[in-house]
Amino acid sequence: MKGESSLIKKLNKNFALFIFAVIFSIFLIFNCMQPAAQSQQEEGTNILATINKEIITLENFEQYWDMIPENYKVQLSKEDVLEQLITQTLLIQKADEIDLRNDPEVAFQIKNTIEQILIQYLLEKEIVDKTILTDDDIQSYYEENKEDYWQEEEVYAFDILVENEEQASEIKQQLAQGQDFVTLAKEKSIASSASAGGDIGFVRKGTLMADIEDQLFALNPGETSEIIPVEQGFHIFKVVEKNPSRYLELAEVKEDIEYQLLPQKQQEAFDQFLENLEAQAVIEKNMTLIQEAGETGEIEKEE
Repeated sequence: MKGESSLIKKLNKNFALFIFAVIFSIFLIFNCMQPAAQSQQEEGTNILATINKEIITLENFEQYWDMIPENYKVQLSKEDVLEQLITQTLLIQKADEIDLRNDPEVAFQIKNTIEQILIQYLLEKEIVDKTILTDDDIQSYYEENKEDYWQEEEVYAFDILVENEEQASEIKQQLAQGQDFVTLAKEKSIASSASAGGDIGFVRKGTLMADIEDQLFALNPGETSEIIPVEQGFHIFKVVEKNPSRYLELAEVKEDIEYQLLPQKQQEAFDQFLENLEAQAVIEKNMTLIQEAGETGEIEKEE
């Protein structure tokens, strides 16, 4: 088991390094594929490593370290990251040696990736950061959608399920004699809730069979139901708490409203942002070329 644990740790560490490599590669692309190292030492810089006369400074390193998600940092040491930076720099140097930057396919992918990153940061800056929900927004949404926050009557209940009516009758007698419901549920119940002493939590009206609900919701806290026959056996319920049907308060659903409303407002802001850009732009389309290209492709495919 010790070897297995070490293997798991190693796999986790390798995966974290892989994630870092992906993040690092994106960072390199965003900086026009410049190597992690710098070719000239600036005065006063703190050099962590030198690779073929190119340097990695402490400032470079901290930039990359800060990009790693916190949940992956716990699986990495800074020495691991430095080694990864050195590896990345060697690979970039080799890519430069064989002039990969000028390969048309590579250049296209670099350009496309840079554009996608630019769009991502643009939308974060112009849409995400500027879209704010006010208390009035949340209040208005709550009032307009109040029916969505209607909650039916609910009870907190415990349950004992047994196979036959004789067992159920015996349990009812034991309860009448003052025996503990939770203890009996653990000892006698065949329901999945037995290990929890029959605790089934809150049950909302409309979620169980009518025969069960008719008795269950007629109980007051502290009361126990009669024996209720069902296909699986015989139930006995005890209610410990009861809440009437009601509209949930704004404070109870505010977080849910924010979760639903914020993306809507961001989408509206994006649509308006894009509409403004299009209105200010000069856009010309040559759809004939697309159609001709499509027809040519179909002909080639047939041949």
